[in-house]
Amino acid sequence: MASSSLFLHPAVAAPFRAVAFSTKATLPPPGHEKKSFAVATGELFLGITSRILKRNGKIVGGGELRAPENESGWWRRNGGIGAVVEDPVQPEVVWEQGVKDVEAARRRKAVSSPGFSFSAAGLLFPYHLGVARLLIEKGYIKETTPLAGSSAGAIVCAVIASGASMEEALVATKILAEDCRLRGTAFRLGAVLRDVLDQFLPDDAHIRSSGRVRVAVTEIMWRPRGVLVDQFDSKEDLINAVFTSSFIPGYLAPRPATMFRNRLCIDGGLTLFMPPTSASQTVRVCAFPAGRLGLNGIGISPDCNPENRASARELFNWALEPAADHVLDRLFELGYLDAAVWAEENPVEEIVRQDSAC
Repeated sequence: MASSSLFLHPAVAAPFRAVAFSTKATLPPPGHEKKSFAVATGELFLGITSRILKRNGKIVGGGELRAPENESGWWRRNGGIGAVVEDPVQPEVVWEQGVKDVEAARRRKAVSSPGFSFSAAGLLFPYHLGVARLLIEKGYIKETTPLAGSSAGAIVCAVIASGASMEEALVATKILAEDCRLRGTAFRLGAVLRDVLDQFLPDDAHIRSSGRVRVAVTEIMWRPRGVLVDQFDSKEDLINAVFTSSFIPGYLAPRPATMFRNRLCIDGGLTLFMPPTSASQTVRVCAFPAGRLGLNGIGISPDCNPENRASARELFNWALEPAADHVLDRLFELGYLDAAVWAEENPVEEIVRQDSAC
């Protein structure tokens, strides 16, 4: 089933009155110290991604599906290409799904729409957790809701599917942040991330995620190739997928790329900043101000509630270097508040419905 972007009623209302979080505190600015290597490396990659997004000006929810013409040896050994989508706005980018991934999504007997897609976000991960908490609490995200994400967005999808609470995930995020603050971020964040995910996710996380969670990675070939992964063979395979989706070259580890299923890959956000879900409609969640990135069609973002906001520079710094715990708490609150504004404009009883089986 083809996916399309869903942008229901631009959220410009005041913060949701029922929210119990305090809105008085503001995010403190990071210091003006010299940039760390982690920030410098990450900014280079994010700058490239930002230019691609600004050039396109919108997020495409789908393109024309076509049968693959020439399959690589890897694809032939692993069931072949199940679907290919050429991006009508960015034609040099191709989205692909393996046969196993297409079949995994089709095996789901019950699918709710809309699905939710979470953007790449780096260490702004708590923002996504706050959004997810509101969406789960209000009934927008159910066990039948398809999810998709790149980088940090892929991680939050795996967390949601695992059944863990978003507060538990926030605690795990603080453990990761504390480790990086004490021992450094660049070159070692990947190893720390793997360890935290291995301890946090249940042993059956891959079963819970297969067919429901879609992870975007970027394969390095003669042209950028976005790959959508829906089927996970083991917990380790799921962790490898979200690790690859988060792989900013020279940042997570001291190498320019990583191997995923025998393919050379990097961060999924480069080609699929907010990938489509398997639902008929997708609401996209962006941890950065969508307007400043020149993005249209975003459902939930800091643009929903522009008061008490950090600057774009502060957000990029916090995305690349772990912020203090009180900033992580505040990011969680802001994600919740932004989702509440969107929910007020999009009542659950009006937009949540069952899709026909794929």
